[in-house]
This record gives sequence, C-alpha cells and structure tokens, in this order.
Amino acid sequence: MKLSIEKNKFLNAISVVSKAISNKPSISTSGCVLLDATKGYIRIFANNEDMAIQGIVEGEIIEEGMVGVDARLLNDIVRKIPDGNISIFFNEKEDDDNIKVVIESNNIKFDISGKNGYLFNDLPEIERDKRLTISQYALKDIIRRTIFCTSVSAVNKVLEGELLVIKNGILRVEAIEQSRVAIRQIEINNSETDERVIIKAASLNELIKIISDDTEAMIDMYFMNDNVVFEFDDYIIVMRLIEGNFFDSSNLKYNDYITKVEVNKKNLFDCLDRTTLIAKEGDKRSVKFIISNNNLNVSVVSQIGSINENIEIIKEGEDMEINFNPKFFIDALKAIDDENVVFYLIGKKFPCFIRKEDTYNYVILPVLG
Repeated sequence: MKLSIEKNKFLNAISVVSKAISNKPSISTSGCVLLDATKGYIRIFANNEDMAIQGIVEGEIIEEGMVGVDARLLNDIVRKIPDGNISIFFNEKEDDDNIKVVIESNNIKFDISGKNGYLFNDLPEIERDKRLTISQYALKDIIRRTIFCTSVSAVNKVLEGELLVIKNGILRVEAIEQSRVAIRQIEINNSETDERVIIKAASLNELIKIISDDTEAMIDMYFMNDNVVFEFDDYIIVMRLIEGNFFDSSNLKYNDYITKVEVNKKNLFDCLDRTTLIAKEGDKRSVKFIISNNNLNVSVVSQIGSINENIEIIKEGEDMEINFNPKFFIDALKAIDDENVVFYLIGKKFPCFIRKEDTYNYVILPVLG
C-alpha cells in the first residue's frame, strides 16, 4: 500500500474516526484505526462495541492495500508534521504480525508498527429504505439539550441511552435518570417516518462533537433492526441500538398542578448558581423554595454558611415550600433559551415540571427529608 494525503484533511479524518476506537485489550485491533485503499478511495475506519465510524479522505492511491495503525500515535505524528502532503506505505509481503508502516513528509521519516487490516470488522451492510433527513444543527441542538439527563452507568442499560421517537412530523428526544427527566421535541419535514429507538448517550455525545452548527448542513439517518446509521459529509457512523423498554413519559401528569410559577430565567439561574457555593453534597445538596404571593424565597443553610435570596415571580395557585437539588434545576435552565420559564408544582413530595407546551418538559423530583 502506498498513499499520498494532504496533512490537514488527514488529521481531521483521524480525529473524527478515532472517537470509535476500541480500548479493550482483548481485541486485536484495540486502539487502532484502519487505513484502507482497496475500494478505489481512501477511507479511515474504527469500531468498538457501541459504534463504528468511517471517513473518506481525499488523496492519491499509488498502491492499494490496508493496514491498522495505533490511532493516538498516528494522530500525534501527523499533527507534528509540517503542512503539505504525507506519504504512507508498507510492504504487503512483510510478516502480517510484524508490519512496518512508513510515514514520510519532506525530510521526515517515521517507522511504526502496523496490524493486518483484515483483523478489523467492517461496517454492516446499510439498509437505506427507512430514512430521515434533518439539519445537523437541529439534531445536535435537541440532543445537547437533553443528554445531560442520562445515566452514566446504570443497572438498567436503557437509562444509559436516549429515546428518539419520530412520528407525525415530530422528533421527540427523551432522557431519564433517577431524579429527573428531560424531554424535547421539534417539528421535522417528514410525516412518513415512524420510528422509536434507544441510542447510547455516550455514542450520541461523540456524534454532537462531530456534526456541524450550520443550519443548512444536512444529515441522513437510516433505521435498521439493530443499528441506526448517520451519514453526512464524508462520514458514516453506525450506532448499536439499546434493547429494552424506555420509561413511559405519558405517565407524567402536570395538569392537576396546585401552584404555577413564572420567573425570569436568568434571575433564577444566577440565584441557584450562587446557592451552589453553600449547598454541598454532605448537606443533601438541596435548596429550599418558599413560594408565597409574588415572591420566591430561595435559601440554603449548611455547615459552611447560609444564603437567602428573594426573586420576583408571577404565581397562580397555592403557596408552597419545597426542596430541590440546585444542580438539577441549573442543568434544565441551561437547556432553555426563553427569557422567562414556567414551572408547575403538584405537591411538596411530587415532581416539578418546567415546561413549554409542544417544546420541552424538564421534570425534577424534590429532595425529601
């Protein structure tokens, strides 16, 4: 194999594809990306147990072939080479267990170890009959406004994922962990697609690091039995679906609220941010809301001190006293762009709903005791 690739294009592709490398020492291709020039174009590929990423990079194929290379080492080498074209080659006749890959640019030459390219599991065959096309920005935005609410490590693996529901021209994304729920929805230009899938949040988090903030840039999603495929620009990302039953959000009822509060988002956010200086984990990390008349009193008393602040609100219904974890409220407020937010309370021992009809619903359980 012998290739010539422009440095910056190569470096960008390595950076993207490396997000799918496997770090399991039991896997022969652990930590490696595949450089493949056997299909008439140059592709860089990596996969792990949750996802696979393929990137196509422009360049000249002088001799066909494929080889696996340590992703971190390759990235560091390419990054430190001056701008311009890079040559990569190895001798196909060398021992498969002792492949020497040569990387050259100008007067610089690196010799590094490589792995047999046939050790890599390739992309599954992609079925393209079930497709949803959406702007990269819209997909990125709805994921980032909910993904904070997934569990990093849970006994129930479903809680490590986000639920994507596409139906009747609406994309709804839901995430849940022990004490809170995040739900957002947007209209999409597709009333044909009807899908319900659970995707691991860690994989989606890598996706939103890659895709664009450009509202004009599009991404295609393809739905298969065990995988969902994202195809955009020169990349294909395949993610394994999580099997299981997701929490039924239709059980979240707020209509029988007894207290409704409208408040300036920035005022509440800044207030809660100040309380985190005092509210610590050892003190159950809670703040007290006292809602009366058109005033919200927010207070914390802990081992290191206290804080007490009043915020002007518009209140409907009963006065109430209730405790919350300030971080959960802050995370929800960060995900909302509105100048004012409205939250609904149905009792001091029941969930609080921060919601806007047909747009978002952030549900936070109170701190009891």
